Amino acid sequence: MTRTTLVLLAALAAAARADAQAVEPRTAASFERLGLLLEQGERIRVTDGAGRELRGRLIDLSSSTLSLRVAGVRHDLQEADVAVIRRQRRDGLGNGALVGFLSGAAVAASLLNAEGGSIRRGAALPVMSLFGAAGAGVGVGVDALIERSQVVYRAEDASRRLTLSPLLSRDRRGLSLSLAF
Repeated sequence: MTRTTLVLLAALAAAARADAQAVEPRTAASFERLGLLLEQGERIRVTDGAGRELRGRLIDLSSSTLSLRVAGVRHDLQEADVAVIRRQRRDGLGNGALVGFLSGAAVAASLLNAEGGSIRRGAALPVMSLFGAAGAGVGVGVDALIERSQVVYRAEDASRRLTLSPLLSRDRRGLSLSLAF
């Protein structure tokens, strides 16, 4: 039974590591590239340069204009007026079910092992399956509550700039560093 516990714990650790390596989509720096990340009808949050936020559904997107429907009203925004665009994403339920199942089965295996073998050997698999199913249910429930905000567009801020240029003269050689904000 100890070997079973170790295998389940190793599988649980591997599943958690694989989940942590999920790749996030890149952030677009222009409306042209934003079309690769968003779909019509998707719920988004748009923050303008003054910090005001609009939440609605994407109607249309061109290389210079974004159209958003907020409470039945269409808003057309120019790229120059938009600072950040975010979309809400729900966490996938599959990883929660897997981690929950493995956690529940590992708890059952350790409890069965702690009993000193007093439970019949044939009952171990049903008990581990029951605990695993309960853990999977908890994992799915937790994942259903998780919502992440992903930045899909961030305007390039011209007011913040780092410039590095060579400094060459007869008697000097070096680099000039300029920071503007």
